[in-house]
Amino acid sequence: MIRPLREVPPCLACRHTPGHTALCPSTDPETTYYLRHPIPNGHRDWTPAGIRYTGTPVRRTAVRALMAKTRWERMLGDPQLPMFPGLLINEILAGLGTAARTATRVGYTPVDYLSTLDCSCDPWRCRHEYDAGTDPSPDWLTEPGTHPDLVVTITLLAMELRFADRWQTYWFASTDGAVCLAIDEVPEPSRPGISVACQRRWCDQCPGSTHPGTGDTERPPCPCPCHTGGAS
Repeated sequence: MIRPLREVPPCLACRHTPGHTALCPSTDPETTYYLRHPIPNGHRDWTPAGIRYTGTPVRRTAVRALMAKTRWERMLGDPQLPMFPGLLINEILAGLGTAARTATRVGYTPVDYLSTLDCSCDPWRCRHEYDAGTDPSPDWLTEPGTHPDLVVTITLLAMELRFADRWQTYWFASTDGAVCLAIDEVPEPSRPGISVACQRRWCDQCPGSTHPGTGDTERPPCPCPCHTGGAS
């Protein structure tokens, strides 16, 4: 629904109105998330930058439904991506600098999109709300009082990074550029001595050995369980 203009909507993060609580992330430019949810073996941080698209339970449900439809491409050689979102993904990678070398795969939603509103509301106090909480993909065009020109469709992009001690997945909405909606983090130290391929879960690309270390005369075998039939 669209609230009457005389009402001040509550903040989507701290739920206070007309002001904010002392610890509300909307008042702290250094905050990295406004809400944290558990995911298997880790957590998901919903970012302040994406609160316009994720600030309510229904909007987060719609984003999660789209996440499940992500098509992933491994960062092997030169992945053959469509021009869109390939150009935007390349732009995101360039913005990561040296961290781009840790990217294991990139993803996009090729056949579905996020329907949302491009309204002029304060993103922390958006007046537009969708009441059908069981619908994972709100149809804003059916909401009374919503102008059709406000409705936009957004493709979801994703990037998975592998660090020595954890996995991170960044989820972006493709608007005029790329807006980071959420960051998933799963702690998982890399197994000592395994190849780069196995570290990135590209076990089918591992030759079964690793590069010789200083003083080694032959390639040491890769100790990843994928070579012995164990759990990877």
